[in-house]
Amino acid sequence: MTNLQQVATLEQIIRSRRSIRTFSGQVPDEILRKIVESAVYAPYAAGTGIPLQEIRKVFVFRQDSEAMTQARSLIEKQLRKAAFGIGLGVRLLPFLTKKMQFFAKRIKSTAEHGIPSLREGAFYIVVAEKKGFPPVEEQALAHVMQNMWLTATAYEVGFQLLSVTGALAKNKQFMQMLGLPLKEWALAGCVVGKPTHQPQTVRERDTEYFIHWM
Repeated sequence: MTNLQQVATLEQIIRSRRSIRTFSGQVPDEILRKIVESAVYAPYAAGTGIPLQEIRKVFVFRQDSEAMTQARSLIEKQLRKAAFGIGLGVRLLPFLTKKMQFFAKRIKSTAEHGIPSLREGAFYIVVAEKKGFPPVEEQALAHVMQNMWLTATAYEVGFQLLSVTGALAKNKQFMQMLGLPLKEWALAGCVVGKPTHQPQTVRERDTEYFIHWM
């Protein structure tokens, strides 16, 4: 493959990336391994002095396993707690209503109905990044998720970010499941699985609207 072919393929993958919310079917273990391995190759905070082997851990929950059932239960409790807190904040502090109303409604609905992908997706993947100085673990996790998302897209595997995973870093029970101490790690997570419907179109945007040459 020539460099131009590689660039064209990369552009196609980037523009085809979508958030998938409905799943049906399994992902072969060999493809799942490729997705997970891409997490290891994402940038990390080498400036902290912590070796990569100690700074990043990847946990894979398989659907219909006991671990997945426990994780799903803890996530649902976390969602209900967050929905209550945000709803209370909006009621007590009216000036937040305009800013938070959309998210408040969304998380309330999710707390009431759950996250379908957690029951339909083949795997729930959690990545833990050890905190250090400078504190760039959240940026590192964003790179990890992007790597896995693009790899999943290349293999026509559905991918959905699960932002609630970040809050689980403060959940004692969940961190005990992972065998990690509280307050020392940041988390990010996603669900992957065979999409019910494969997106057919490539996303096009007027990029000049966003770009400012200085």
